[in-house]
Amino acid sequence: MHKATFLEATLKLTISPNGPFLVKAGDTGGADPTLPDMEFVRTRRRGAAEVYLPGSSLKGVIRAQCERICRSLDGPRRYDQEKQHLQKLDEDFVPPLADNPLGKENRPRGVEDVDYNSGHYIESVRESIKDLPDRTSIIYRRSALTSQIFGNTSLAGRVRFADAYPQGTATIEERNGVAIDRIYGSVARGALYNYETVVSGEFATRIDLKNFTLAQLGLLGLALRDLADGRVALGFGKSRGLGRVHVRFDEFELRYPTCMLQDGKLRLINGKAEVSERTMAGVGALARQGYSSYAFDADDTADLLAELAYAEDDERGIGVRLAATGDPQVRAIFKTCMPAWRRRIGL
Repeated sequence: MHKATFLEATLKLTISPNGPFLVKAGDTGGADPTLPDMEFVRTRRRGAAEVYLPGSSLKGVIRAQCERICRSLDGPRRYDQEKQHLQKLDEDFVPPLADNPLGKENRPRGVEDVDYNSGHYIESVRESIKDLPDRTSIIYRRSALTSQIFGNTSLAGRVRFADAYPQGTATIEERNGVAIDRIYGSVARGALYNYETVVSGEFATRIDLKNFTLAQLGLLGLALRDLADGRVALGFGKSRGLGRVHVRFDEFELRYPTCMLQDGKLRLINGKAEVSERTMAGVGALARQGYSSYAFDADDTADLLAELAYAEDDERGIGVRLAATGDPQVRAIFKTCMPAWRRRIGL
């Protein structure tokens, strides 16, 4: 599926602290008594060391929240609906929406099976499917929804997170802490420590997506919304009040590099698929011929916001683009994906 590009998107966002937060560096303190015991992670940029938010830290938080959402909403109705959808492929293998990171290498027996792990399972059957012509689609279909988005050991993900760098100056504050003896409830000997936190500043980053369904984009939007609204914390010390952040969605650019606008339609240049130019199309609406074994939703479309319209991509000279600017418009884009997300979970 990654060998062709049907659509891609870039989400630009800005993260700022809503109180102190700390993403710890792996090697801190050491023999220098002037350094705090826990330092904020740093990199060298523009000739100097500065704090930053690693893309891997942001990805981990968002993936974990996506998995929580999926486990909360998965159920028998979705499982039965998926089995019916796969009957045309003579397939009865229905994985849960989210993996168990510590799960066993087993075949799921239904939605109640919480031990399934896509990466482990696919590794266990790799030899038996390696010569099959539809090997890649089997790996995709038998991966949990969260693995289809973020990837596993056998499947490349559809989303990539960039590091978030400070725009201007980030204010760093040093705090003190003390460890409590778990038996006596008093201060443990030698338990005083200090740590750095960032208390103000703005960190700009981007998330890139490729060949995604609208249901996948909707799930990602739900997790980002929870981070933006303070339901999910970031970094170290979440139970101690650290890690709350604000998120501002700056821009969402959707690109169809192999499409054109013609007669009121968004149409693939090769003519194999088309949708109305007043709809937003996911990969399922475009990858119809030659990709049926992936079992995409053929009706992978959503109504386009009234204030938005496609335009020819003059910057690249080919393709079609759609740009939503500002936090309200970007949130509205995520909202338009909710019908597709509801269909995906069987509602």
